[in-house]
Formats: sequence, C-alpha cells, structure tokens
Amino acid sequence: MVLAGRGWGKTRTGAQDIAFYGLTKPNSRIAIVTPTFGDARDTCVEGVSGLLSVIEPELIENWNRSIGELKLKNGTLYKTFSAEQPDRLRGPQFHRAWCDELASWQYADTFDQLMFGLRLGERPQCVITTTPKPNPLIHDILNRNNIVITRGSTFDNAENLAPSALKMLKEKYENTRLGRQELYAEVLDEVE
Repeated sequence: MVLAGRGWGKTRTGAQDIAFYGLTKPNSRIAIVTPTFGDARDTCVEGVSGLLSVIEPELIENWNRSIGELKLKNGTLYKTFSAEQPDRLRGPQFHRAWCDELASWQYADTFDQLMFGLRLGERPQCVITTTPKPNPLIHDILNRNNIVITRGSTFDNAENLAPSALKMLKEKYENTRLGRQELYAEVLDEVE
C-alpha cells in the first residue's frame, strides 16, 4: 500500500508496478480498479503518469478505451474496472491488481470482490495507491500483517512539482486538518 499525499507519485508508482509485472510475465491478467471508469481510463491508463506513459508503444498490441482493455503483444491483458460496480468483478480472475484511490471507493465490497478474483499464478498481489481517508476499509488494510506500507508527503516529490503550486499548498493548507490528510497522508481518526 502506497499511502501518500497528492503529487507524491502514486499513479506513476502503480503504473510502473503493473507495467513491469505485465511485461516480465507474459499472458498475465491484471485488474486496474479506480473510483470510476473514467478515472481508470483518463488517469491510470492515458494520464500523464499512466500505463501508456511507461510502456513502449511497440510493445502494445491494442488499447480499447471504450471497454477499458489494454493488450500487450506478449499476451498480457490489463482490464479496467469501476469501484462503483462491485459485481463486475465477479467472475474474472487476475495475477495482479492495482487499486487506485482506494480511500475514495464508494463501496468497500468492491475490494472484497477483487480479492476473490486475485487468485492466478504463484503469488497474486495487489498494489494500492491512495491518499488516506479514515474509513473502515483503510483501517482494515492498515491493520493487516501481510502488507508493506510506503508513506510519503506531497513535498517528497517537490523537484517534479511546480514551485508556485507547492508554495500555494503550503500557505493555504499547512497545519490544517485537510493539509495533514491530503499533503502529508495522515489517517485522521480524531474528531475535529
């Protein structure tokens, strides 16, 4: 689980993880699950830091944006899903999954349905990239003993972000509850 602030590089990290997996393990089946179908298409696949930005075009057989499927020439298939439709994850099975912005998923059941399908290969795994929110699903995952947690703040990636944006974020949100959550990736449980 990558629990980090906005601009830390979560999308790039998730994209590189599943790109490497799919490129080095031909014929893999990989799920990309996001809050909405548009998030998967526009951010995780086509975005500036998305999957298409980290895979060489000559390795891609086809990207079908209308159904959210990216197929590599080595047989690997990436399939996008919306967390708004948990039942769409009934049936398919995967070697690996990328859950983006898990804290913003409308239904925790989507995660459960994904886990039922994460069953191919010797060691199926899921990479989670999210800015935290204090919800039961995030707490459940953080309390598990079979995960690795990477934490970071927006300012860890300062060299790749606009100085004017960093200045504004710091001036407006430093020492605020929202800033602690969105910039420093703190899971805030205490009541405001």
